[in-house]
Formats: sequence, structure tokens, C-alpha cells
Amino acid sequence: MPRMCSQKFLYLVCILVCSASFTAAQSAKRFPSPDSMLRDAKHKEPKSGVQLGPGNTLTIQQGVGTPTTINVLSFGKNGTLLAAGKDFGRVVVWDVVNRKFLCAIETGQGIVRAVVISPDGQTIATAGEGGQFSLKLWRLPDGQLIKSYDFSGGYILSAAFGPTATWMVFSDNTSTTRVLDLATGKQLLELRETHSPILSPDATILIVVSKTEFTLWNTSDWTKLRTLPRAPVYAIPLALNPGIDRFVVTSSGAFLLAKLSTGELLPNSPVQPLPKFNGAAGGFAAFDTSGPYLLFGHSNARLWAWDSQNGQTCTSEVLYSESGALSPDGGLLAGAKDNSILAQGQSPDGVQLWDTKHLAAKCGFAPPNTTESMPPKAQKARLIRHL
Repeated sequence: MPRMCSQKFLYLVCILVCSASFTAAQSAKRFPSPDSMLRDAKHKEPKSGVQLGPGNTLTIQQGVGTPTTINVLSFGKNGTLLAAGKDFGRVVVWDVVNRKFLCAIETGQGIVRAVVISPDGQTIATAGEGGQFSLKLWRLPDGQLIKSYDFSGGYILSAAFGPTATWMVFSDNTSTTRVLDLATGKQLLELRETHSPILSPDATILIVVSKTEFTLWNTSDWTKLRTLPRAPVYAIPLALNPGIDRFVVTSSGAFLLAKLSTGELLPNSPVQPLPKFNGAAGGFAAFDTSGPYLLFGHSNARLWAWDSQNGQTCTSEVLYSESGALSPDGGLLAGAKDNSILAQGQSPDGVQLWDTKHLAAKCGFAPPNTTESMPPKAQKARLIRHL
């Protein structure tokens, strides 16, 4: 039966109400217009489960999504491909170099929550709230199904390939994190009551969180490197950079930096407030590997940039979406724009792209201190010395 509200759309409606007050309360600089936009190919869209009726009454059909919604974005390792997971099981892949639609896959997985492209760009993995919570592998660019892995737990919230695509790590909504050998289908690691798995840029270190602690794992042999106290309470890891001994967490909607070696919280904080993070709505944060103290992210329906050395921030307009991604080389920032019911008549739906160097300059950030960057081997050696 239709109903009048849901958590997801109440949150989006709140964005409309709170947007003006956020803008007035903060003094962060604003993003320039995007450099380009990627759009889905024309196709017959299913009927939306969200309808605007007489008197602007919002009616939501439980369990039915909206065809323009993009739930998750993911770049391939070399940044040449970008994938988007949508409602109704649709996954779209673009050739980012040529700014062209590459293919679309009808996964049969309902609301798609996880998409990830293999390091060689030949395979894409998908998972969602339908399709019996399966993890599916598809061949690119023809979108043919390669294999399906079925699990009896909840639906998968996030997933990532290992450095050579021989294994994947993923976490579901029952707070179970698993590492799967893709050749044999066997589990290499199962961590109960843990969630939010994040890999280092070279995928050699994994961090997960439980009720009381963060745990770091060596992905070459799945040995435990270290545990750190979960501070503040309810902190969730979003990104890590072993090269500068940092990881970023969110707690009570705020973003905080901590030492990866000790868990010590650092005084670095945004001078201007960043949009609050809402775990139920999604979002992300990532270190720019070419300028390691510069972070990009997405929260409260906006993209943002944060220079953690001086606290300067910069935010986008309201995008009515919680999906974004930073390319592995830090060169491109992507953010989904979904106007649908809440902002009809505005700019088209799709994925907006910014060149991060151009963006940082427009935001008034100082050029990155590249002397602080370290090659992957040096990053790992530095962290192991601390551990």
C-alpha cells in the first residue's frame, strides 16, 4: 500500500527545508560549475514509486524506487571508467575519458547499493536489496553475467576488489564483513559485528570497525596488524592514507582526522562547517593521493573539498543525492545530480564531473605540497614501522 513518507525521502525533503539555513550559517566557498556531465542512455523507465499529488502531497510506494536515483558511484582503478548503481536494478557504466555512455546492465537486484570495477577494467561487481542479496560479477563492456555468489545474510552495502581482483571484501546490513576468494567462492575471512570496510589506496591494508574498536588487517596474508579504540563513540571510518599516517572518520555528523598508527584524534578541523554526514543516507570521503592533505567528500546532498592543513572548505550546490566518488589518481570528482520530484525543472539528472586541480584553484586552496606524498612501498613501510 502507498504511504505518505519514508526515512529516505523525509531526509531529502529536510534538505530542501534546511538548505537555506546551512548556506546562511556557513562561509565556505562554493564549487564552480561542473566541467562536464554524464547521462544515462535513453530507455523506458519504470514507474516511479514516488509521486507528487494534489496539494503537493508526496506519496511513496514502499519498496519501489525512483528511476533517476543514483545510489552509488565507483571509478575503475585507472579512472577511465565510472559506474553508477541505480534503483530498479540498473547499473550504468561510462567511458570517462571520452565522456561517453559505455553500457547498462539490468542486474535484477532492486535498489543497487554496491558497484565496483575490477582493477583491469574487465569486470564489474554489483549487489543490491533484491536478487536474494547476491553478489554478481559481469563482463565489461558487453555486460554478460559471469558468476553469482549467494549469501543468506542481509543485503550488501559496500564492496571492493583486491589489488589483483582475486578476492573481494564486502559488508552487509547485518554488520558482517566478509572476504571472498573469487576463484573458489570460499571465504578467506569472516568478521561478525563489524562493518564499514575501507581499503588503503593500494589495497594492502583493510580497516573495519566494531562496537568498541577499529581493526587493521594485512591483506597479503590476512593477519591482524593492530586494533585501535573506537573514538569518538560511534565513529565510522571513511578513508585512510598510510603515507601520511592519517584516516578520516565521521562521528555525530562531523568529520575528524586521526593517526592511523595510534588512533589519536588530531586538532585539524574545518574552519567552516562541512555538511553533516548521515549514515542512513550515505556519503563518502577520500584523500587526494596527489595532494595528501586535501580531502573530498559528499554529505547532506552536497559535494565538498577540505584542505586539512589550514581548515579551508568549499561546497557544491544541493545535488539531491548522496552518491559521489573520487578517481583513484585524485584527478576527477564525481557527484550524482537527481532532481526528480524534489527539484523539477532544474538542470538535468546525471553525474557531474570536476577536474580537482581546477576545482581546488577556484576554491582558493594552495597548491598541494607534493613533497609530503610517498610512493606506495614507502607508505606501507612507514605504517609498519608505527605498528
